[in-house]
Amino acid sequence: MVAPRRPEPEGLLQRELGISPRLAGLLANRDIVTPEAADAFLSARLAEHLRSPMLFRDMGRAAERVVTALRRGERLAIYGDYDVDGISGSAILLTFLRELGHEPLLHIPHRLRDGYGVTEPGIRRLAEGGAQVMITVDCGAVAHREIALAGELGIEAIVCDHHQISGTPLPAHAVLNPIEPDGGFPFAGLCGAGVAFYLAMGIRMRLREAGVAPLPDLRRYLDLVTLGTIADIVPLVEENRVLVKHGLRELTQSARPGMVALKTVSGVAAVSSGAVGFRLAPRLNAGGRLADATRSVELLSTTDRARAEQLAQELDQENRARQAIEMEILGDAIARVEETPDFAQRRSIVLASPEWHPGVIGIVASRLVERYYRPTILIAADETKGIGRGSGRSIRHFNLHDAVTACRESLEGFGGHRMAIGLSIRSERVAEFAERFEDAVRARTSEENFVPETDVDAELSFRDVDEGLLADLERLEPFGMGNPEPVFCSRGVTVASSRVVGENHLKLFLRHEGRGMEAIGFGMADRPVREGDAIDVLYSPQQNEWNGNVRLQLRLRDLRPAQAGD
Repeated sequence: MVAPRRPEPEGLLQRELGISPRLAGLLANRDIVTPEAADAFLSARLAEHLRSPMLFRDMGRAAERVVTALRRGERLAIYGDYDVDGISGSAILLTFLRELGHEPLLHIPHRLRDGYGVTEPGIRRLAEGGAQVMITVDCGAVAHREIALAGELGIEAIVCDHHQISGTPLPAHAVLNPIEPDGGFPFAGLCGAGVAFYLAMGIRMRLREAGVAPLPDLRRYLDLVTLGTIADIVPLVEENRVLVKHGLRELTQSARPGMVALKTVSGVAAVSSGAVGFRLAPRLNAGGRLADATRSVELLSTTDRARAEQLAQELDQENRARQAIEMEILGDAIARVEETPDFAQRRSIVLASPEWHPGVIGIVASRLVERYYRPTILIAADETKGIGRGSGRSIRHFNLHDAVTACRESLEGFGGHRMAIGLSIRSERVAEFAERFEDAVRARTSEENFVPETDVDAELSFRDVDEGLLADLERLEPFGMGNPEPVFCSRGVTVASSRVVGENHLKLFLRHEGRGMEAIGFGMADRPVREGDAIDVLYSPQQNEWNGNVRLQLRLRDLRPAQAGD
């Protein structure tokens, strides 16, 4: 659907900020309609647009406890999650505390051996190591029993998380969670790494007030914050936009040995949000999916160049293995879906197999959502223990966490948020859960929810697609959830030439209103497009660099035969 024009706010933004009509329209499409909000969005200045960490209700308690531990020489510990968000957040605090002269304990759970979140064995391992203060990163929001155990073992807990809460207060020394209704921080979209960064900010403020100098330059940590923020697909607005906009620059120029090695094995030079999401993050995730995520934290925090190169190569190899496993599971899952007798009438997908790797099923669930556009939960069953571990992914406008909560009696445990979920379930209850989940989805949706939508920013003539438009788009970056890359529409476009490039990409030369343009449709080689056809196209303009040449092209999002009067 093409977004309707909003003449009044668009005109105001043009007059007050001196921007182009097209940029004003793109801002209005994102509900940025006041000059103050638009200026903050476009400029995203660190000093001006990051709120104080002390807005967190418990930040003062958390920061003061860490400062006291540093002064007394008490042993600090970091308990992180095994995904990129937890990995990068743990690396932030590990590096920060090392710069302050403290070597903390680190515990990252093993996905297969330990499972998700804060666990009793993990707590006991930190207690045995002498931990007196534990900081969780990207986990702990509902770990009431485990946090209480930590207290019994003499460990005070500071919980840094951004996941859904239970409503019952945690028995922790301090809780930093932007999603808490009374948590104090006005932006709920921070990821776990973002919360960890804010804790580092709070600690630094307290140390500066105490006259401690020199102190770590937190700008150099923005590369790590950016990894977690983009990988966890949180909204790239407000604080996240500021952090990522500056963090991408830090990532591009970072001299951190692990970052240099990671970019090298990933083939990344200039870093974009897409490069983080599709090239850097999967390699960091590979360690935690198939083996031990502690190596990914080590990669991001080591100062040893040779060790960084070794770790990056290992993670690159494991990512290739992960891709092979993923394709095998995806093929099996698709076959199971297609064999389901009443699949056309169902609004959800729940599948289980003892042959699936629990570290990969979340990615495969995302692929199934893309293919079938239904809330999807895949379960890797452990026949020996009789317990399965599941990962779920949602569709637009559907709260997956709410639906799974309605089925909690069938589960051993679960956690997550609107778009993604993790759970554990007894094997004999999978069929029961599948029916309960289907009922929960039906109760919360209508047929219209299962028609994928593409928001279109404007209908353009090819004559409007120029360097000025690209300059406006560059001011809107970085793109991501909450700030999607603009999509445009042109109707009645003529196909001047069509060919397949690479394995399955469609390369077109298109003409529209007297101008010709190149277009590339990734993965669209099977679309029936022939020379002379008239088509309607959805696209995002971009600069294409090849063999030293730079030219403007259209990245196709979708196409169809031209339709009159639509």
